[in-house]
Amino acid sequence: MDSVPGEKRPPTSVTVIGGGLAGISAACELADLGFQVSLLEKRPFLGGRTFSYYEKEIGVDIDNGQHVFMKCCASYIALLKKLDVWEKMSVQSDLRVPVINDGKTSYISSVTLPGPLHLLPSLLTYNHLSFIEKLAVCSTMLKIMRTNWQDDQDLDSISFHAWLKQHKQSYRAITNLWNLIILPTCNETAEHVSAGQAIMVIKVGFLASRHGTDIGYSKVGLSRLLADEAQRYIEGRGGSVVFGAELKAFNFEGDTLIDIELKNGEKVRSDYFVSALQFENLREILPPNILATDYFSPISNLKSSPIVNVHLWFDKKVTDFEFAAYLGSDVQWVFNKSAILGLKDEGQYLVITISGAHTLVETNKDELLARVVTDLQRLIPATKLANLKQSRIVKELGATFTPAPGAAKLRPTARTPFTNLALAGEWTATGWPSTMESATLSGKAAAQAIVELSKNP
Repeated sequence: MDSVPGEKRPPTSVTVIGGGLAGISAACELADLGFQVSLLEKRPFLGGRTFSYYEKEIGVDIDNGQHVFMKCCASYIALLKKLDVWEKMSVQSDLRVPVINDGKTSYISSVTLPGPLHLLPSLLTYNHLSFIEKLAVCSTMLKIMRTNWQDDQDLDSISFHAWLKQHKQSYRAITNLWNLIILPTCNETAEHVSAGQAIMVIKVGFLASRHGTDIGYSKVGLSRLLADEAQRYIEGRGGSVVFGAELKAFNFEGDTLIDIELKNGEKVRSDYFVSALQFENLREILPPNILATDYFSPISNLKSSPIVNVHLWFDKKVTDFEFAAYLGSDVQWVFNKSAILGLKDEGQYLVITISGAHTLVETNKDELLARVVTDLQRLIPATKLANLKQSRIVKELGATFTPAPGAAKLRPTARTPFTNLALAGEWTATGWPSTMESATLSGKAAAQAIVELSKNP
């Protein structure tokens, strides 16, 4: 409808579907740009796969997974600062990660040296590799620095494992170093991650700058981190957040999304839409003819990878570190949540995080708990002398998308071929693996796509 001369035109409306990090990022960005934003979320809280729940029996917030980030995650950090929650985060002043194998501890750490050299001393003193293997690792790091993963399309067609073998990396180097980097960042081992994605992670995350590798995490439960603040931010700029809004259908006419239908029967109309749904949900809801388009059909071939988190409460303190990585064990990472959350009780709360947990995700919880506790008693002997008071196991079957060889070609851009629809989600074409940074970047890209669409209706 044309506006009447002299009459103030109402702001352009945008409905964002999905209240995870991608949806929050898109909604906040669009609200800043003056759009009338409505954020729809099917659950009674925001956060998507970065959430926590309060366990009354134990009296503590339990995260669905131990989420960490690095200082190279500029967009995620900017979102935290925008929402004024940065003080809830703890961030290392320099990278320092204890890596333990057969009782021997070595450190991956950063020192005051320029460029990629900041990791060199820790690589040369890393006692989980032989001297020859360390030299080969340094040579390969130099090769990675010289590799442009964005221009070399062949890197997406092979696994990082195959690429490493081409560059004379031993089985032990792949297991004890390269997977130590790739498994927690990509949620898969080098065998199942494309060379392009792995090289991007190492080059941008670990080699680009000294402090880009510094690790950060929330000092509060994930739902207490930014969910309320995001809602206030959006509503404070004239937008709305609607909970219990579960999507049933997209209704298209030609190249335009006319409205969306919720499961309660309500139809939502808007000038523009942003879908921030996971690809599994999106491909189930899209009309078959839309899913079959050249733009959407590749997402039918995207796959996901699981993560298992085992929460353990002991009656006494069993370790001093904040977190540590373990080699040669199902127990990949141990986080001292008592230290992270600032708990003052006499016992200790640990979380074991297992990425790429394909062989464990279907395991019976009792069997899985026994397996992890037995392994932990070998890795942290003090746990043998402590009583396990409580435990919880959280399985995320579709925790992340799998950045497998060929996956980069399957990830769609934020700008769709439809006149009023943009796409967000950490699985879209951000260049990053399935991380909080990727989710935040995707939201910003979707907002920019809406801006472009609104200028060329």
